[in-house]
Amino acid sequence: MTDVDDYGPDDPIPLAKAAKLLFRGELTKSSLRTEARKGNLEIIQIANKDFVTKNGIKRMIEKCRKNADPQGSGSDQTQAHGSSRTETSVSPRNAAKLRLRQLRESLPITSPANTGRSAPVVQLKSR
Repeated sequence: MTDVDDYGPDDPIPLAKAAKLLFRGELTKSSLRTEARKGNLEIIQIANKDFVTKNGIKRMIEKCRKNADPQGSGSDQTQAHGSSRTETSVSPRNAAKLRLRQLRESLPITSPANTGRSAPVVQLKSR
């Protein structure tokens, strides 16, 4: 089978052949494996050989299209004059601090309530 029409929508196609037939050689089997690692492509493994289907490739293309992020920085495309603007983002450190605070606040108190009793303080002699 050497033509894309020779394969049905759910017929297994070897990765190298799928890259050549379905992407006209623009992608490699390594590229398809990368998409599988990212969770965008389902790979079928038979006898230690990797295959994909035309339907699987279609789903991958949809996932990649849906996951396309808009540009994160650059000039704001408004008509107003002034300086360019970049997206405000939270630093990884601040995000981690916020997450820790949320976790800390959601945990129950495990220490007993303060009884108000105190022990005498013993001063140590310095040498």
